[in-house]
Amino acid sequence: MASIIFDLIALVLELVFWVVWAALPTVLYFTALALLFAATFGRVTIEFPETLSRIGWTGLLRITRKGEGRVILSPALGVIVGFVIWAVIVSAAIIVHAYRS
Repeated sequence: MASIIFDLIALVLELVFWVVWAALPTVLYFTALALLFAATFGRVTIEFPETLSRIGWTGLLRITRKGEGRVILSPALGVIVGFVIWAVIVSAAIIVHAYRS
């Protein structure tokens, strides 16, 4: 019986770990993508260029911007923006709930 309980606990912890590291950033990214695209009337796009250029002596890769006048939303920045959007939504819900009580 104890092994079944430990297996269930391990399964729940693995599910939580998967949600935090895989599913949550994906949801945050697509939230930011959808809301930013709608709020900026299509000026935010995603581009995955076929070739990346290198920055000077550092050798770091960068995305070259095209002259289309659109902003490129990187996946990392999209996750951060999505987190901020959801943090504002949850905070507003908590504040409204607290003042209604």
